[in-house]
This record gives sequence, structure tokens and C-alpha cells, in this order.
Amino acid sequence: MTRHSLEDWCRRMSERMWARQCFITQGCLDRYCLSASATPESKVVLYRAPPGYGKSVQVALAANTRELELESAVYINTRSCPDSCDVNGSLFAALVLYQLEGVESWRTIKSDIDTIEVLRNALCNAKKTIRICLDGVGEAKHTADLIEDLICETPSNVKFFIAPSRVGALPRLSMMAGVVTYGADELVFTEEEVSELSGMGGPEASNIIKATGGWPALVRLMCRTPNPNLPAATWPETRSYFRDNLLTALPNSTRTFLCNAAMLEVISAECYGYGYVYKTEEADREITFLNEHYALLAPTGTSADRMDMHPVLREYLRSLFNTTQRERRSYVLKRVAFWHWRRGEYLHSINAALEASDHRWARVVSDSIILDVALRQGEIEVLRTWFGKVPARTIKKIAALSIGYAWILYFSQQARQAEEILVSSLHPSSRGVGDLDEEGWRELVNAIGKATQDKLLESQVLCQKWIDAFGDRNMVGKGAALTCQAFIASSGRHFEELERLSHRAAVAIQSSNQHYAFIWLKTAEIQGELFKGDIARARSVLLQANKTAEKIQVPKTFLNKMFGTLELQILHEQNHHLVTQESAQASFDFALNYGVTDILWGCTQAYSRFLYHQGFRDRAMALLEQSRLASCERELSRLNILTKVQLAEFTLLNNEELGPPILPDECELTFLPNQNQAIQARMALVTSMYRLRLGKQFGVAEKYAKQALQSASAISDARTRIAAHYCQALAAFALGSSKSAKRMILDANLLSEHLNCHFTRLWIKEALLSLSPLAQDLFNDLPDDSEAKATKDPDVRIEDSSVPPVPGNAHSTITIKQISLLKCVSNGMTNREIAERLLVTEDTVKWHMKKIFSELKVTNRVQAVTEARLRGLL
Repeated sequence: MTRHSLEDWCRRMSERMWARQCFITQGCLDRYCLSASATPESKVVLYRAPPGYGKSVQVALAANTRELELESAVYINTRSCPDSCDVNGSLFAALVLYQLEGVESWRTIKSDIDTIEVLRNALCNAKKTIRICLDGVGEAKHTADLIEDLICETPSNVKFFIAPSRVGALPRLSMMAGVVTYGADELVFTEEEVSELSGMGGPEASNIIKATGGWPALVRLMCRTPNPNLPAATWPETRSYFRDNLLTALPNSTRTFLCNAAMLEVISAECYGYGYVYKTEEADREITFLNEHYALLAPTGTSADRMDMHPVLREYLRSLFNTTQRERRSYVLKRVAFWHWRRGEYLHSINAALEASDHRWARVVSDSIILDVALRQGEIEVLRTWFGKVPARTIKKIAALSIGYAWILYFSQQARQAEEILVSSLHPSSRGVGDLDEEGWRELVNAIGKATQDKLLESQVLCQKWIDAFGDRNMVGKGAALTCQAFIASSGRHFEELERLSHRAAVAIQSSNQHYAFIWLKTAEIQGELFKGDIARARSVLLQANKTAEKIQVPKTFLNKMFGTLELQILHEQNHHLVTQESAQASFDFALNYGVTDILWGCTQAYSRFLYHQGFRDRAMALLEQSRLASCERELSRLNILTKVQLAEFTLLNNEELGPPILPDECELTFLPNQNQAIQARMALVTSMYRLRLGKQFGVAEKYAKQALQSASAISDARTRIAAHYCQALAAFALGSSKSAKRMILDANLLSEHLNCHFTRLWIKEALLSLSPLAQDLFNDLPDDSEAKATKDPDVRIEDSSVPPVPGNAHSTITIKQISLLKCVSNGMTNREIAERLLVTEDTVKWHMKKIFSELKVTNRVQAVTEARLRGLL
């Protein structure tokens, strides 16, 4: 190529490439976490990910220099070059030189070697920061060698941003120092980025992430498709994208391999090939080729030899397989099912058999399979669907199927059918009865099944009998029985017993790798914190449970839905503005099908109050009626009574009836003692609210509020205590005790702030405002509730807030009021200001400060605040 033709070629190629750079970056997010600024010390930023993950976008964005006097950029995109043009090392060097210095630097060039040498010298002598942005390079060996040489030989102000032509190109770069690699995990979009890109709020952004897995190309398609509520694999845009941008780029054999692989539960050369499922010996080669060139398969968390693919791509390829190879579909899935069965991977086997609409293998299923999937793995929803396809006569003939199905039915809130199935397992002709009875499976299912019916005392006794008889030889069953006892302790508000049983259950669960029991044990612990009203602690336990579940690889389907019902209650209390009707409805639907009384009621109460507060009063009442109907159908009397109490409260707030609220009779409370007290506290609270609405009998209203407070305090129910304090305060205010009323409100507010019971406080305040005109006078007369904004004491400002707090302060004797006082001190308030804020005397403040100093073992206010932060009190 002559000098004139070379100059013309560089000009044309550069114009094309920079035009492509401008087009690629239009409307794209400048993602700081992936930019040059995020890793200023790196020499190379390398992007390795499947197609559609925005590698080209990131390289193009890196070429956007902002300070022309200090920076210059080179942008090379090989897609701008004609297919017939072989960009060898010298052409590559000439193109870089042209973009950096124009044609001036070519005057002394006489050969290809000179071009490369001039480029080396230009980069080594550059004073500016130079960004060399390369998209699609790496196939030609000489060019790849030159790039690696330039990386190693140029100074730190020369930086490279590279998206190789294939994932496995430029392999030596990953081993070099100063190279930062971003893969698919880093390139997927986050919820915050989706919100910025689409302009949609948190819930909508979360739905986009769930639908697409954060795959950038799919996120873009979802933001534009007219059918965003349909599965992502069915969008016409997705199908066109996969067909035109992925499949057409693959060789024919690889395309066929990938479509076949989508039908496997887990992709491996062993499962795919060696004459088993697809009868091919090329699986190893094809998997390696796909990974090195396209990264469309990724190792599972359990093994590097077992691969998986993105769920949206899998669903698309399965639909393609079903269309093109419809007659082979059932045959292939059955072979997959038997393959996993032979390996003991029973859940995969059931999933494949379920998709193949084949139940016949149930006749030869071993006893351990169904019990393992049902009791240890807890795949309730999958098995419920599968059992629906198995003939009843088949279930009755096999004891393991009968017992497993009864377990599924109990946890699907179909106790009556479960009992019938469990009885059928006793038939002498039922296969495997003797072996199962030796380990007590039937007795275990019956014992835990009683708890799902809310027969907690009976279940507690039966579980203990089972542990005594079978616990030493059936560790899976022992973990389940102990977890059931822990849940009963939580429901019965025996929190010390809950802690003891949780430790015992955790040991059994870990030793048997029992996922289902883990979910219910953590549910019991979180539920216990919700019963106490410690929302901050409930949130902490939930987050820790999710981390542990991720670490031990608990299946997410049931886990996410169960924890979602708890997260709804937590989020509703902490910040109800973040709750959406869609997420709340999804949690309620799940709880209605799979939640025991406490789970279903907690979800129902939070969702119904959320709807009522939003102004959807009819929907709130309808939701309660739906829950009450379920309680009648399932004979769950406690759920029925709890629903009636909430309905009475809503009716009272609606001012629908002037008569007294219709509440259950005391004789109907036949539950565990603390459960009875919890209901009695709520009933007394509703009665107190009714008396306040009458505008008279304030003494009677105060009496019922005190009853509610006493019952709630006895079972450590902080949320009911807060509401009772408010009712008692309004009654006292109406009776002329203004100062006492203010102190009660202040105590309730301190408690709600400490435990994050924000909605409870908002709910009772708005309820009283709607019931009595006196409430407005009371609340208007209260001091400002916000924390002091400015720190006035210069000595306090020097506290070391950089020291991380030490979690756990269970043994501290510092009261909530003293913690509030410490917050005031940390804001620089004087003793007099604190006394005015907390409605106490200065002597009382001084007395509390002495107690605080003594407990924290400090001598001044600065030390007290610092030590309180270290202990996690502030």
C-alpha cells in the first residue's frame, strides 16, 4: 500500500469508526463503576462477556475525552473495516498514529517495521493521557502480539480499553498486572441504572431486572417492547435479537448443540454426550467453543463441569426446539429425567418428568427420592403440580408417595385431604410401609401437619414424642421437628425458648443440609422479632438469613416468596411508601396458598392496613373477608378471630355503626396463653377507641387502654403498646391530665423510633384524629418531634463516628429513654434543652446521665456518645 493510499485508507477507516462511536454512545448510560475514573491506577480495562452485555458501548464511552489539552483518544472498531481487509500489525499501527498525530508522523516512515517503531516512540514520549479504545480486536495473531507489546512497553499515561472479538481472545492479558477485567456479572444493569435508563421507579426497575436478569440488551428491549408484561423470551424483539445477533453468528453444528442443550436441566458433556441423551461425542468440544467465543454457558455454583445458560435464552431456545423438533421433545425430556434420577438429582428428575408430562417413573421411585425432595429440599410448589398429574391409585400403592403427598398438602393448606392420604399409606398393600415406619416418617408428617392446622399444643407434644423415639436415627426428621417446635415457640411468644430451640434446630439442619427446614427456622426467628415489634432487628435477621441462604445455596423459589411475606411486613412498618400493591398482592397470594396462620395473618394485616391507608377501603375490607373465608374453609379459628378484630377496627374507623364493635367473646380464646393475650390486647384497644369515638366515658376508654397496655407488655408486643399509649394519652388528655398525656405520647414515640415502628405510630395517630376532635388539640400541643439539626456543643462534635459500631447490645441495661437522651447529647443539646424536649426536669436528665456514665464506664458526654456508637446503641 503506497503512502497516499495508506493515508486515504486511514482517513476513511477513522471517519467510519468515529461515526460508529458517536452512534453507539447516543442515549447510553455513562456507568461510572465501569469507567476509567473508577480504576485510575489500571493500565488496561478488559471487557469479556456474552454478546449484548454492552462491551462495545463501554469501549466507545471510554473514547469520550473531556479535557482535550490533557487527554487524547484512539478509537478502533474492526466492524468498520471491510471483511476483505486484513488489519495486520502495521496497518493497526498506522491507524493509531493517524488518529493521534495525523500524517505528519509518517514523513520518515519507509517500511512496515518503521510504522510500528514510530508508534512505540510516539506513545512512550506522549505527555498527555492517551486512551486507546479497541473494539473487536484479537483474532489476528500479529495484531494481538503488538497490542500486548504496547501494553507492556508504554508508560502509565497510555491506557487501553479493550473488548476482544471473542471472549477467549488475548488470553495473556488476564494474567498481567494492572489489568482490570469486567465480566457478565459486572456488566449487568442494576436497579438504579435501570431506573436512570428507563425513567421508571424502584418497583418497575425491579421487575425489569427480574424479567431480564439485567442483561443490557434485554433491558433495552423491555423498555421499548409494547408487551413488557409477557415473558421476555416471547417478545418479538427478543426473538429477533436472539435469531439475528446470536444464532446466525454460530456455526450450524454449534447452533444445533445449543438448542439441544437448552432442554437439559444441567448442561454437561457427560449428560449431553457419550451416547446418553443426544448420543454425540462432540459435547466437550462444543462447550469449550461456546465458552471461548461467546460465553453463552456459565459454570454452575457447584461444579465447573456443569454449565447453565441465561434463563431467557434457555426459554427462547426451548420454544425453538419445541417448534422444530416437536416429535422428539417428550423422548428427550424423559431421557433427561432418568439421567438425573440415576445420579440422585431427584429435583431435576422431577422437573424434567413434569415437563415431559410423564408420571410413570413414579411407580418405580425409591422411597428416599420423594421424601428427600419434599421434606429436605421443600420443593412444595413443584411437587404439588407434579402430584396433580400422578393417578391417585399410584399414590396409594406407594407409601413414600402417600407420605410425601400428605406433606405437600399440609403445607399447601389442604389438611383434610392430607389426613385422608396419610391414612391410605397405612394400607397393608402399600409398598415400602415397613421401611418408612422404622424412621417414623408418617408420624413426623402427622406431628408437623398439626402445626400447619394451628393445633400448636398438640403438634408440640407429638414433635417431642417423635424426637424421643426417632431423633437419633433420622437427622432430616429431627431438624424438621425441632424447627416446628421453634416455630411454635415463636407463635406462642416464648422468645427464650425460641432462641434455645433455634440453636438445636440449626445444628440438625446443617448436618443434614436441610433447605426447607432452614427457611422455616429463619421464618420463625424473623416472625418472633415482628411479634415483639422490633422491626429493625427483624430486618437485620432477614438480611443475614438471605446471606446465609446464598452461601449454602438454598433454592430461591420458595425462599424468596416466603421471605417476601415477611419483608412486606417489615417494609410496611419502616417505610410504607416503598410498598407497592403488586408486590403486596403477590405476597398475599403466596401466603394464602402456603402460609400457616401467623404468616397469612401478618401478611393480611399489613396489606389490608396499607390499602386502607391508601384510601382503598373497600379493597381492604374485601381482603379481610377473603382471609376470613379461608379460615372457615380450613377450620383455622385463630385466623378467623384475628380477622374479626381487624374488621371491627376498620368498621369503627369508617363510622359505619354507632353501636359497639362486634368482637369475639372471651370464651372463644382457646389458644396458647400468650396468643390469647395478644388477641385480648387488640380487643381492648378497639374497645378503647370506640369509647373515645363516643366523646364521653373517657375513664372507661382509659381503663381499656390500660388493659391493652398490660396485656401487650406481658408478651413484649411493642406495636400494641405504642397504640395503647396513644389511646391512654388521649383519654387522659380528655380527663384534664395534659402533662401526663404528653409524656405518654413521648414514650410511645421514643419506642416507635427505637424499634422502627413508624407505620404503627402513623396508623394510631390518624385513627385517633378521625375518631375524636380532641386528638388534634393533643397533638398540636406536643413539642417538636424532630431531632435537633445543629450541633451546639463543640466538645461533642469530636466524637469518632468513623469507628464501626459493635453489633449486639442484648446485655445493656440502658433504657430507650436513655438512648433518646444520648441522641440529644450527640446533637449538642444542653441539659435544659433535653429536659424541655423529653418533658422532664433537669435533675431527671442529670440522674439519667449518671446512670449512662456508670453503665458505659465513661466520665463525660463525649466519651458516652463515642462508647454508645461503639456498642451500636446510636
